[in-house]
Amino acid sequence: MTQRLLVATTGGAGSESALHVAAALSAARDAEVDVLTVLEPMPVLDAGFGAAVLPFDEIERQRRNELLARVRAQVDAVAGTTERWTVRFRLGSPAHEIVESARMHDVSLVVLGLGRHEPADRIFGHETALRVSRMSPVPVLAVAPRLHSLPTRAIVAMDFSPSSIEAARAAARLMTAPGTLTLAHVAPPLDIESVEADAWERRYATGVAEAFARLARRLEPPSGVTVDHVVLEGDAAVELLALARRTNADFIAAGSHGYNLVERMLVGSVATKLLRSAHCSVLLAPAERIARLVPDERGAAEAATPHGGAAIGP
Repeated sequence: MTQRLLVATTGGAGSESALHVAAALSAARDAEVDVLTVLEPMPVLDAGFGAAVLPFDEIERQRRNELLARVRAQVDAVAGTTERWTVRFRLGSPAHEIVESARMHDVSLVVLGLGRHEPADRIFGHETALRVSRMSPVPVLAVAPRLHSLPTRAIVAMDFSPSSIEAARAAARLMTAPGTLTLAHVAPPLDIESVEADAWERRYATGVAEAFARLARRLEPPSGVTVDHVVLEGDAAVELLALARRTNADFIAAGSHGYNLVERMLVGSVATKLLRSAHCSVLLAPAERIARLVPDERGAAEAATPHGGAAIGP
């Protein structure tokens, strides 16, 4: 089955890295690419006589044409002329339209820029990435400006929940050799009597080590990509960001917890901090993918959780 990627872009500099990564993935995985650009509608004004849409049809057409011209020029510059790239336009809220397009065209990955500075970048920047990740049926990769090729160094936030395992799988699929995929578990603070502390720590360490070993056997990274692991202590987001800086990671991956609609909407503080603070790219794996797992697969994923482990994902 042919893979399909969705790249969201405004045609600005903040989206260029997302297109470069999509081009690399398309070449390496023989994937088709949907390029989506979204134009937010003109504002509705209320002058005291009821809401009315401004009659700016010509301005709207001009905005659309300028946006599409900018995006097509960017695609041509990055990917060249190719039949495997399709440029699509939608009018509406960027996050909503990205998710709807991902569902409609059955894509396997959403890619967008991790823009923070230019006004146009913020349209498809980290806040949109956060909103998309709350609703997306597939992993979302927010690409930092410095990543223009397939990643070779990645960190996965592991609490051994089904969603963090899916994040590890998604991360492995993105990488190329030679590379290293580091599974990082942040241990919870210890708040028990000192007499029990040593025994508890030994049991916890044994459970984490066994969970790492089970997960490593289940991952299928590309040939030449090694999998290692590390256990950290402290604030999850702070420790993960520090590890990413020390190792010069290309991206950090994390999972979104929960099966129901409310839980999917509440992507937590770790994911938010990663998207708002990371200097590298960020990959978020959705909860909805986990909800569709067959019972045997979901049970096997839950069995990897070490007894007494604390969640570190979003």
